[in-house]
Amino acid sequence: MRQNYEIKTAIKDTGSVRKLAVSYFSGKKFLRYTERQEDIYYKVNTGRLKLRIINSSHGTLIYYNRSNKTGKRVSDYLLSHIPEPSELSKTLGILFKETVRVKKNREIFRTDEIRVHIDNVSRLGKYLEFEVIFNSFKKAEKAMKGLIEHFKLDEKCFIKGSYSDLLLNKKEKQCRQRK
Repeated sequence: MRQNYEIKTAIKDTGSVRKLAVSYFSGKKFLRYTERQEDIYYKVNTGRLKLRIINSSHGTLIYYNRSNKTGKRVSDYLLSHIPEPSELSKTLGILFKETVRVKKNREIFRTDEIRVHIDNVSRLGKYLEFEVIFNSFKKAEKAMKGLIEHFKLDEKCFIKGSYSDLLLNKKEKQCRQRK
C-alpha cells in the first residue's frame, strides 16, 4: 500500500491561502488545477471505501485506512483509476450500503510528493488539506513541518475525521484558521 501524511483544517479565506500556496511552490515545478469531485462512501468492515467521480467524467476507487485522531496522521491507501465511474457506482451500490456523498470543488497544487488542496465542500464550508506522499517518514515529517510553518497554521484547529465524518456528525464544532 502507498502511504501519505496528512492534515486538514477549516479556513475562512481561500484567497489568502491560495497566495500562500503559490508562494510555497514558487521556484518548484508543480501542477495547479481544479476539479469538481463527488465522493461516494460505502460501508465496509475495515478502513474506508469511496468512489471519487471527477468532473462527472472519470473517477478513482479509493480504499484507505487511518486512525481518526486530531492532528497529523498517516493513511495507507490503494487507488484504482476508473474510466466509467457511473457503472461502478451501480455495482458498488448493490454490494455495499452507501453511507454519504461529499461534493466539493477542489483547487489542487501538487508536486510528485506534496499536495495542497483548497476545498469548498458543499454543506460544510472551506478547508485546507495537505498530503505528503512518502517512502521515508522522516522526510514527510520535515515537509509537513515546512508546510504548517509556511501557512502559519494552528495545529489545535486540525480536524480528526474526513469530510464524510463531518457531514455525518454536523454537531462537531470546528475551529477555523484565521486565513
